[in-house]
Amino acid sequence: MGYRETMPAERRRVLFLCTGNAARSQMSEALARLDYGDLLDPVSAGSRPAGFVHPLATHVIEELGVGMDDARSKSAEEFQQEPFDLVVTVCDAAAADCPTWPRARHLVHWSIEDPSFVRVSEDERVNAFRATRDELRRRIDSLMEALRRSHPKRTDADLLAEGSAILTDVMGAHGFKREKIREQKIGGRPAATTRFARRGRALELRVRNGVTFAGYAAGGRFLLHPDYMERLGIAEQMRYPGLSKDPLDAFRRLRTDLVRFSRPFLRGEGLKQFARLAPSVKEPGPAKSA
Repeated sequence: MGYRETMPAERRRVLFLCTGNAARSQMSEALARLDYGDLLDPVSAGSRPAGFVHPLATHVIEELGVGMDDARSKSAEEFQQEPFDLVVTVCDAAAADCPTWPRARHLVHWSIEDPSFVRVSEDERVNAFRATRDELRRRIDSLMEALRRSHPKRTDADLLAEGSAILTDVMGAHGFKREKIREQKIGGRPAATTRFARRGRALELRVRNGVTFAGYAAGGRFLLHPDYMERLGIAEQMRYPGLSKDPLDAFRRLRTDLVRFSRPFLRGEGLKQFARLAPSVKEPGPAKSA
């Protein structure tokens, strides 16, 4: 299922380059769009394009809940006259082919092995592509931390307004509507709250002292997002909340978890399972820090 990104007034243009634009740079483009689509405008290309996108690259990205139907192998020549804030070469051959980029503000090189060269069993080849995907994701996270981004001081309500907007495309695609943000005291402490709701189920969001809490509510039952992921047996794959200097990254990582893991709840197909996993509560709400 495709989702549109929530876009600010200006996003940084990033070009990911490898030799064939068949695997590593394609995965980089898809990951940057999925994880930081509100901050980055990513594209990818090859110094010697292969003319196809590797099916295993497509497969391991689809495992994250997004498709690559529009992906195509592109030549670096298509972008040589375009300005970029950042050009990232993800293999040594591309770095040798394109040691400079005429209209790039910054040039970064990552030496990433090509998983398509792995000649073992099919399962091991898939695992090699997964390992490359995960390494690229870690590097993109580190890159975003290294890039200079201003993080203005926000009230809890302002942070919740900006952060919940990052989730609007995913939640709206499943028919959920965001309710008005409220400022109230919970347990004697001020907090900003809102929820995306549809037909008796909701994603509850709260920000208190700059810390974001997220949880699921349905049928008088409630689970914090980390608890839900743990009971589904996928906590180790969860990205939320992560460690970051940018408080909005908690919402970005929650968004990727929603895309990958929460569709059964959002679609209503997993409510029986949710009822088995979640305790019954009178007043749903976070009881501990995520």
